[in-house]
Amino acid sequence: MILFGVDFNCQVVQAVVAVLVVGFLTVISLLKFYAYVTCGYFHDRVKMNGKTVIITGANGGIGKETAREIAKRGARVIMACRNTDSGNKARDLLKRSAPSRIVVVASELYRLASVNLNNISPTNSWCTAYLYYVSKYANIYFTLELARRLEGTRVTANCLHPGMIDSGIWRNVPFPLNWPLKLIIKGFFKTPVQGCQTSVFLACSEEVEGVTGKYYMDCAEKGLSSGAKDESKAKKLWELSEKYVHLRTTDPKI
Repeated sequence: MILFGVDFNCQVVQAVVAVLVVGFLTVISLLKFYAYVTCGYFHDRVKMNGKTVIITGANGGIGKETAREIAKRGARVIMACRNTDSGNKARDLLKRSAPSRIVVVASELYRLASVNLNNISPTNSWCTAYLYYVSKYANIYFTLELARRLEGTRVTANCLHPGMIDSGIWRNVPFPLNWPLKLIIKGFFKTPVQGCQTSVFLACSEEVEGVTGKYYMDCAEKGLSSGAKDESKAKKLWELSEKYVHLRTTDPKI
């Protein structure tokens, strides 16, 4: 068979192709092994008996694995839906059950963005993924401001980067980009089980008891950029968000 001027019936060509394929698979395997050994794991088998854990997005990906891991530890797991009444009840439950913890999933991809308070939803960006990066930046601001507002309540709030995860969010990438992306995902990305480890760590570990307003990656604290630590901007974003979701003066406040 001759393709692009190359005779694939030639034994030398076949040998070269075989070496390239084996070499490629070896590199992918080594990268996968490196990702495995450098991934932070929460090995402490601390029990959560008698505790209630509310998890959003628990129907798939790292949310599902987080729910599974915490349920194994004996906690009562509630898979939450988007509902205002449920949100208010959840907040009240957290305060009544203090010490309690709030864990927010952000992303290191926030470093590729910035938050413009005059345009907090930049839908006119040429890069559609930029909206996701901005949302993760906003998650961090939300966590820091929430932690500040909850000071003295014994309810903590921390956020985390789970890593790049092999989850369902990539399934809608169109052809032909989906094929090379699949190779990258399988070679470099974490599995959902690996990706949920820091969430479980922040929810369960005695090591972070009383810790609030921090950012974690691979079960360890990680520094934020100077922009992400801007407390005044986080406060302003919170106040803008209250207006955008039409909170009334009669609604519960934190």
